[in-house]
Amino acid sequence: MMWKRILWTLFALSILTDAPYAAQEAPPGGKSPQEAAANNPPDPLKFGPMKLGLDSLVRPEATTNFSIGNFSFTPGNDERRILLRLRPSVTVSPSENLSARVEGQWYGFYDDKDFSLISLYQGYVEGVLPGVKGVSLKVGRQEFVYGSTFLLGADMFYDGLTFDAAKLSWKPTEKISLDLFGGRYVKKWAGGIEGKIYAIYATYTSKEILSVDLYGLRDTGGAGETHVGGEHEVTYSVGTRLSGNLVKGVTFEVEPVYQFGRKNKDGASHNHISAYGGHADLTIDPPLGRYAGKIFLSYAYGSGDGDPQQGKFTEFHNPNNDTSIIGDMNVIGELGGLAVGTATASGLQVFTAGGGVDLTEKLNVSLDGHYFRSNKVPAGFSKEIGIETNLILTCKIKESISVLLSGNRFFTGGFFKDATGSGKDIDYVYAQLQATF
Repeated sequence: MMWKRILWTLFALSILTDAPYAAQEAPPGGKSPQEAAANNPPDPLKFGPMKLGLDSLVRPEATTNFSIGNFSFTPGNDERRILLRLRPSVTVSPSENLSARVEGQWYGFYDDKDFSLISLYQGYVEGVLPGVKGVSLKVGRQEFVYGSTFLLGADMFYDGLTFDAAKLSWKPTEKISLDLFGGRYVKKWAGGIEGKIYAIYATYTSKEILSVDLYGLRDTGGAGETHVGGEHEVTYSVGTRLSGNLVKGVTFEVEPVYQFGRKNKDGASHNHISAYGGHADLTIDPPLGRYAGKIFLSYAYGSGDGDPQQGKFTEFHNPNNDTSIIGDMNVIGELGGLAVGTATASGLQVFTAGGGVDLTEKLNVSLDGHYFRSNKVPAGFSKEIGIETNLILTCKIKESISVLLSGNRFFTGGFFKDATGSGKDIDYVYAQLQATF
């Protein structure tokens, strides 16, 4: 049954793949208007004001000494599975000022315990408010993706993250934008989280030299795959994001965040939250002759808490949005730390260095490494979490289709051995086909 579903999926992808590109064949002859139209054909998935779409992902993956199902260190355990995600969509735009979108999602993985879920992923109406310059409203089920996705992202490597929400946007000038939004987590696509989110996000951009974001976020979401730190009654996050060009070929990004609020303690009492975290990134685009490439350097920090049951709660949390800061393996989910066995490492420092090179127009190879060290651990435990290495080969088959091949290894540090008695390393490999139409 599993293989039938996967084969049908690949068959459907092949049909959609051939259709758009068959239309691009230009007739022989001179540069006539008909030939120009053939070279720039209309979108074959667009019918008047209606546009059909499909975002699809298939990923066979395998690990050693790790459980993929709950992302935990499991010495001696080897797992393999195939992950599948299909998002068919219909977008209708009767005018420039009004559009509506319905997008479903089939998400599943197939191993010894098959899982499959089909439901509405997004469904919203978006339009410009009449008589009000630069103001628009978006209502319905939707994603929130901002900045570097450090706090607001869509967890694109897995099943995503959506909210039943409303968003009011104001863009008085080309340089300034302001969003106000609020809504409820969609439990199916939020790792089981139930709660609400409210936020304000402002951006100022100056001629692509400097961009400044200011935001405030109120989150009442509880524990789940994207909030692995615990049951938060209410958390406020206040942050800023600065990004731009230092010199030619060198860009930077700095994003400090402060968190406050209160954390549920025992159902009747609570601890106040006072935590901080953030990241600083540097991207260098060196001249490499005919091989285009980039070098990436980053430092990230999340404050920890050695005794969360006493006094203020000082452990910082950012949602698990598959940010490149944390790596590719999900051994580490976010800067709040991780639990191994019955021991918890609270708060992390992450040093990242990596780079990528375009070997051809369609082929890129990248390699990065992440060094993890905890800020707070139980007495007698090592603070050394480990080093993750990621080697990724990306092949762009067509404009809308790409294949990724990746080999990754997590060299476990002393904390893993202190917590479980095992110092075995973790391997993770995958091959991913992704197509978007």
